[in-house]
Amino acid sequence: MALRAICAAAETLSASLPPDDTLFLSRLLHVDPEAGSIVVAWSTTKEANLAILATRRVTFSCNHEGAQYEFLATEPNESDHGGQPGIQFAFPGALLVLHRRAHKRYAVPPQVPLSCEISLGPIAFDAKVVDISLKGIGAIVYDAGIQLEPGMLLRRTRIIQPRGRPVVVDLEVRHISRITLPEGRAAHRAGCRFIGAANEIEGLIRFFVTDLDS
Repeated sequence: MALRAICAAAETLSASLPPDDTLFLSRLLHVDPEAGSIVVAWSTTKEANLAILATRRVTFSCNHEGAQYEFLATEPNESDHGGQPGIQFAFPGALLVLHRRAHKRYAVPPQVPLSCEISLGPIAFDAKVVDISLKGIGAIVYDAGIQLEPGMLLRRTRIIQPRGRPVVVDLEVRHISRITLPEGRAAHRAGCRFIGAANEIEGLIRFFVTDLDS
């Protein structure tokens, strides 16, 4: 089992936590699929520990043997394992594995405005698509004042093309980080899964992107 291997190797887990993108760094202490739970060690910072206990769900990422893993953890509660303080979560329902170079990522050229219109309840805002793969794994950049959380599903997001009709997709937020734009303005970058028609996503790549590996 991959989670047990990650635990045995003491790989570093990372997560970005609301409301201020607090970075949580830790490792797995215990994996128990029979009991339906995992235990993650406390972070070294009190702020990060309080933030993760306050959230209902969090997406952890780690690297192990040449692949990147992501999983959604829910129901955090204070716990311990073998005398070490930790946080217990419900056993993840799925584990995303991204093998290196398994799916090429493509960057939208700066001269091509590829934006998207996102509705979040009563709030509507614009974001910029900055990269995407043929399998729909990509990223958006948006204003630092907008608060999204890992695990959110942004339905019926409209990607606006300079030519052609808008492409409508759902965006599943995987992880979030705080960045600084070239002009010095703060923003958020969210890794997302673009859920939509494969031919439309391929069309976006074919007309508007350049290969990151070139």
